[in-house]
Amino acid sequence: MFTLTDAQKRFFDTFGFLHLPGLLADRIEWITGEYEAVWRDRGVVHDGVRRSCIVPFIDQRAAFCTLLDDPRIVGLVSGLLGDDFSYLGGDGNWYAGDTGWHSDGFHHLGGWLKVAFYLDPLTRDTGSLRVIPGTHRLGECEAWAARQSRQAPELWGIEPRDVPAVALETQPGDLVAFNHNLMHASFGGSGQRRMFTMNFCSRMDTPDEVRELEQFINAQARFWIDQLHTDAMRTTGPPTRMQYLRQVMECEHGLAPLAARARAELAEPSRG
Repeated sequence: MFTLTDAQKRFFDTFGFLHLPGLLADRIEWITGEYEAVWRDRGVVHDGVRRSCIVPFIDQRAAFCTLLDDPRIVGLVSGLLGDDFSYLGGDGNWYAGDTGWHSDGFHHLGGWLKVAFYLDPLTRDTGSLRVIPGTHRLGECEAWAARQSRQAPELWGIEPRDVPAVALETQPGDLVAFNHNLMHASFGGSGQRRMFTMNFCSRMDTPDEVRELEQFINAQARFWIDQLHTDAMRTTGPPTRMQYLRQVMECEHGLAPLAARARAELAEPSRG
């Protein structure tokens, strides 16, 4: 089992992210093959102009689902969220162009984690992830203007790409893990950047925490999905996998009706 050091845990708690070079380098050829197969299986062709997105992603293929069983993934996530974490699904992406400053959540309750896999070498100026350390700590810096980095020209007279940040330059096989609340962006990338994610949260115990989880689940209706995991994810793994799926399954009863409404109101599923 892969185990985070106490220093890595403290770093994540303080700054909101970890860069783990080469953690899955020994599986990158297999991972890339599975990534490409999902797009072929779904018949989705990326045009290089707009972001293409598939949700959920690794769930689409039984073999790909085994990433959730990899002891390095389990060790990473359990080290940050506890052994009773939940798997929330994830998205597969072909990116095109810049991605402006944003966070993936605004959570005051529970722990929320995204694990990102980048399948092409990326540098600061060719689309690597940039993060603003510490912006995940809402209770302590909720009004910090760094969370308004989309308005950089108006606030500070600089372009968004010039906001002070850490650029996490990556090679295929690296993993980047970050808190959903963390402000992040990318600039200068091509229209052919391959990336996918796995999302997780800690065990939700109080009524308010459960409502937070339900709100996250219901927000996924924009992707036209009735459940966060595919049947392949739920039925093809070892018995230990179910512990990471169970609480989501118990809390997603409101998703299908909302997805039906989204299919009626939206021209296509959300691209992000």
